[in-house]
Amino acid sequence: MSDLSAISIMFEEIKQFLKRIEQSFARISNNSTTNNESSIRTSGMADIENHISQSEDRILAKLEQIGQIQTAPRKIRHEIAIDIRSSWVPLVIAGLALFLITSFVLCYKLKQANENLSDNDLKYRYIRMYSGIDSTDVYKLEDIFVYRRNKKVIGQIREDVHNYERSVIEQAQRLERAKLKEKEAERLRMEAEKLKSDK
Repeated sequence: MSDLSAISIMFEEIKQFLKRIEQSFARISNNSTTNNESSIRTSGMADIENHISQSEDRILAKLEQIGQIQTAPRKIRHEIAIDIRSSWVPLVIAGLALFLITSFVLCYKLKQANENLSDNDLKYRYIRMYSGIDSTDVYKLEDIFVYRRNKKVIGQIREDVHNYERSVIEQAQRLERAKLKEKEAERLRMEAEKLKSDK
């Protein structure tokens, strides 16, 4: 029996008991004889006291039961169940797993493609550094980059290409400065001749 049902039963008993008390008081007030009235009152009062004490005992017993039920430790079990037959959760998990695996595979392939493009760019710049190479040198390059990949040699090639490109840029800047100086010298010579001719 739950706590609420026990409490509702107690209130129903109290309600019925109060109705009986009202009815007995109504009967007592209707009786006109004082003698009968006093005997009914004393017997009614004894009944009322008897019923009250019985009700108090019942209420106290019920309250003790409720207190024991509330103070008793309760075991609470938490269960998580994934039902494959009727749930969409496994489908979502499988879809996410498939998406994740596909993403990893595509990222790996993209990384390989980027490395291949970077290697091809480095090979092109190396060939340009030597102003073209023959077929044996191309085979050696392919051997270093593809067949027997040697990261140390690739690093050295990359450093050589960077040094060469840096020196080409510096040489181009020197040539540009020399051209600018020649133009400035030509302009100054023209101004000097113009000033001589004006005198």
